[in-house]
Amino acid sequence: MLSPKDFVARWGKDDLPLIRFPKKALEGLTLSEEDKAFLTQAGLPEEAAPFLAFEAPESGQLPTVADQWDQPKAYAAYRVIVFDGAGNSIALDENSQGEVVLLDHDHKFARVLVNKSVWQLAESLLAYRKFVSDSQEEFGEEAFLDGKTSPAARKTLRQELKKIDPAALAPGCFWHVELQNLDANAG
Repeated sequence: MLSPKDFVARWGKDDLPLIRFPKKALEGLTLSEEDKAFLTQAGLPEEAAPFLAFEAPESGQLPTVADQWDQPKAYAAYRVIVFDGAGNSIALDENSQGEVVLLDHDHKFARVLVNKSVWQLAESLLAYRKFVSDSQEEFGEEAFLDGKTSPAARKTLRQELKKIDPAALAPGCFWHVELQNLDANAG
């Protein structure tokens, strides 16, 4: 399991800082103590590929999908931590031990598994970041944005993500779909 300290060290200090979540934002939430510790001690990056933007509340608890999207009370168990490039909420599901899930607002807030835990999300972000870096080394600074990735780099990413969280690569899950998109857009 990736520790908060290891994540901070591996992420490094660059132009994409880590955002630590205030303890108050997590108080009373049905999340594992490990996930709470990870979010408060290490945090998550302000931005990360693939087109993710993380947010920590300045005060109060993590917002719910119910509040942010004016959805029924059933969506109050989803605590928003990040948005994807399409504006979908990625949240911690309090009904499923803090699984990280995407709620697709274009498809009636369909639940899509991202990762089984916060630390697996962090580890997946590190693997994806290395994939982007490797693609840039091979094809230039704009490689990832231009869809220029090698079959070998995509295979390595797939293997890493499978080691980190096999459930996240099941058909229809976030990382499975992301890998399919990478394969389809490779140039």
